[in-house]
Amino acid sequence: MELNLGDYKTDVHNDWCPGCVLPDTLIHCNPSVKQIQQVSVGERVLGRDGFYHKVSEVMAHIHRGKVFKIMTKFFGPTYLTDEHPVLIVRREHPKLRNKNFDAIWTRADQIKEKDYLVYPIQKEELDREYIQVDYKLKDTLSKLSDKIPLNDDVLRMFGYYIAEGYVHGRSVCFTFNSRELEFLNDVENTMLHVFGLRGTRKTKRNATTIAFHCAPLGRVFLEWFGQKALDKKIPHFAMLLPAEKQKSLIKGVWRGDGWISTKQLRGNFKTVSKTLSEQLKTLLLRQGVVPTVSVNKKYGIHKESYSIQVVNDRDFAILCKVIDEKLEQKLHTGKPTSSIITPDYMLIPVRKIESFDYDGPVYNLEVDDVNSYVSENAILHNCGDFGIVNAIQMSLSEMQIPRHKAAIFSGIGCSGKTSHFINVYGVHTLHGRVLTFAQGAKLANPDMEIIAVGGDGDGLGIGAGHFVAAGRRNLDMTYIIFNNGVYGLTKGQASPTLKLGEKTKSLPTPNTNYNVNPIGLAIASGFTFVARGYAYDVRHLKDLIVAAVQHKGLAFLDVLQPCPTYNDINTRDWYAGMDRVDEMTKKPQPRTYHLEDTGYDPVVHYGSETELNEKLAQALIKSLEWDTKIPTGIFYKNEVISQYDKRIMDKIPNYLENYPAIQTISANGRPTTDISPILDSLSI
Repeated sequence: MELNLGDYKTDVHNDWCPGCVLPDTLIHCNPSVKQIQQVSVGERVLGRDGFYHKVSEVMAHIHRGKVFKIMTKFFGPTYLTDEHPVLIVRREHPKLRNKNFDAIWTRADQIKEKDYLVYPIQKEELDREYIQVDYKLKDTLSKLSDKIPLNDDVLRMFGYYIAEGYVHGRSVCFTFNSRELEFLNDVENTMLHVFGLRGTRKTKRNATTIAFHCAPLGRVFLEWFGQKALDKKIPHFAMLLPAEKQKSLIKGVWRGDGWISTKQLRGNFKTVSKTLSEQLKTLLLRQGVVPTVSVNKKYGIHKESYSIQVVNDRDFAILCKVIDEKLEQKLHTGKPTSSIITPDYMLIPVRKIESFDYDGPVYNLEVDDVNSYVSENAILHNCGDFGIVNAIQMSLSEMQIPRHKAAIFSGIGCSGKTSHFINVYGVHTLHGRVLTFAQGAKLANPDMEIIAVGGDGDGLGIGAGHFVAAGRRNLDMTYIIFNNGVYGLTKGQASPTLKLGEKTKSLPTPNTNYNVNPIGLAIASGFTFVARGYAYDVRHLKDLIVAAVQHKGLAFLDVLQPCPTYNDINTRDWYAGMDRVDEMTKKPQPRTYHLEDTGYDPVVHYGSETELNEKLAQALIKSLEWDTKIPTGIFYKNEVISQYDKRIMDKIPNYLENYPAIQTISANGRPTTDISPILDSLSI
């Protein structure tokens, strides 16, 4: 039977993810805003860089423990498990504004009141002169244009519709206060000039409705803007327009259903659509306006609603310029607003943090390129552990290894749970001893595919002696190290791979020890397959794991894994080269590259002493590359050297025919081996 990826995911922790959020957490997607439990693979979500990126995995599991509610001054709350990384700026003084605003990833349970949450300003945009329309069941008598211009008049009319419009029967309708003749005339003129439609007006009490009879246009508006007040939304093509063009859209929305007082210096827009409130927040931030989003609870016949308020003098002045309102008095001068807005981010002060016990489902996303996504008030990250776990699952699925023919052995550390989350045999071992357990299992059952996993501290610190000894034996198995430079399970002490003099945010002083070179140590110890992968390059990592498992001999795979919680030096941005922007292209220069793309040949083809020394030397030289260029891929591969089981057969010829796992050791509940002669020989 053919196995698929899902077969290798355990029933208890299917799609496990480190750090998660509650199911109803709102995520900014393309084209809308939706709960994380409704997000699907292939959709695009807003990342920390202000652009939309594809979701490659949606993960969920049952969480039993503490959940933290992070509340901010301006936006709604986010609910997180304790270990979920969040992008923040530490508050230097509780009563003073920071002088430095360096962002760091921090666990949810380590965020403090007054810290700033980092929130991105949308950068992705797509300017259009017009939008192509498919009217579907277009009336034969209709003369509607298939191209709707996206000029100021049309965008302002879209704003009116979002605020005050609806479709009734076969008509597109707008309702205003009867005194708002300017807005009624504005809509009527635009509909006539763009669509050739004339409206009919009807006044009842203080409200005037203008209706345009056109079923095809009504269907388009329902698709773009939603069917009811609860569903109102801004279409994605409008969300991606340049900020300058979006001013007309905001103007129409605010005119239609907003309130503004140039005397009180306040503005407010209210809607029952949560999606619309989040989208309008995004548009205002692009203008440099920091709104306050609050929830108005349901009462009587009134539904729950959301208010987007602009109350700060600075923000109110910008809003007035956007919607062409004249200020009637001078702005107040005084202390600066508590929020900080830059071209890329808004910094939001944390107002309050609460925690409570929770027993239920939680979710996380794996997002291509940036490994981050945006909730109502924060940029959220997921740990690199998942990339490695997913790559192992993908490799087992690709190789079609039966689940009863594979076993995962894990040590102690962030990697320790790997054996729990892959649906094959699993053994969670002792600190530094994973290789001894794994080698014992391989010797007992050479038909089993054995993969050992552990952290850099687990394997290169307390387990270093076993690492060297394993290399000398060359058993046919695979060892994967999760290399993040810190002891992530015990609060971030320096691991053996952290360089001398480096000081992560978890260290009180710089590291005082020289670092171990995992690739160099593996080559010197005798591993016959030595490679390096990167946790956020999952497909390449999967290919390396496949090559390692299929190698005839002992394979070592060093996986570089950013730790967003404790290692603020070797971050995802650092590996991506975000600090090294090319002056010509204005693009970052990634540090990691694939060895195979350079023509590098790691294979020992013939086994002569000269060739062997050349391959070992080139691998050692490549292993020293760091900082500006970091090679990933296969450094060294030698299948000429004999495997350990072949050497065992020199002493036990029938070893592979009668290995320990298939030997009969009992009959009728009693052992079949008589050890009396051994005991007698030991008697005194």
